[in-house]
Amino acid sequence: MQPNARRGIVQKYFEANLLLKILAGLILGAVCGIIFQDAKDAIVILKPFGDVFIRLLKMIIVPIVMASLIVGCSSIAPSDLGRVGAKVLLFYLATSFFAILIGLGVGIFLEPGAGLGITGAASAQAKAANAPTMSQILVNLFPTNPIEAMAKGEILQIITFSLFFGVALSFVKDSKDERLSKLGHLIYDVFDGINHIMFKIVGWIMQYAPIGVFALIFIVFSKQGVKAFGPLLGVTISTYIGFIAYVA
Repeated sequence: MQPNARRGIVQKYFEANLLLKILAGLILGAVCGIIFQDAKDAIVILKPFGDVFIRLLKMIIVPIVMASLIVGCSSIAPSDLGRVGAKVLLFYLATSFFAILIGLGVGIFLEPGAGLGITGAASAQAKAANAPTMSQILVNLFPTNPIEAMAKGEILQIITFSLFFGVALSFVKDSKDERLSKLGHLIYDVFDGINHIMFKIVGWIMQYAPIGVFALIFIVFSKQGVKAFGPLLGVTISTYIGFIAYVA
């Protein structure tokens, strides 16, 4: 294939609708997986592509959540934080609490993904755990060590810390002390820059998404065949039920 032809194909790929590309990757992965049953060589080749996609998604979660929340909170003037901040905090606590309840309810009653068996039985060791109490759920929203929460990807704790950090940054920006005010604006500019950078990275990752989705779905259907449709459909339905219940 000529270099110009390759460049044309690549350009068309990037210009195509992202949702259609991901849907095409999903369908092609399922079809190819059903055709090539238990294709061990293909699974070995494609597995790194799927693993990389999962890792890329995990990579962006913490910085994009922190940067966007800190920038959003610190953009509010301290004079407005009293009434706005209290409402935001209460809204966050309430919505997080109900999101946890809905997630637990959907997981317990519908058991999404049951029978899918994405990981092997030898590698997936079930751990017995008691359901947390309501007070434990609320207490666990607040991190004892924000760095540890970032390292472990504890999103709710990261959100809590980011809200506190953003509110404090708003007061520092509005400080009458010129030195503190300059530092506050400098830190705000840093997080604002990080926010824009992370959204640029998200765009790049989404261009890779069709390849990652193809690899992941191919592996599932190659290992389990047509019977994987049922559990995957259950996951999809459970997700939409959770979204609808949360919005309602």
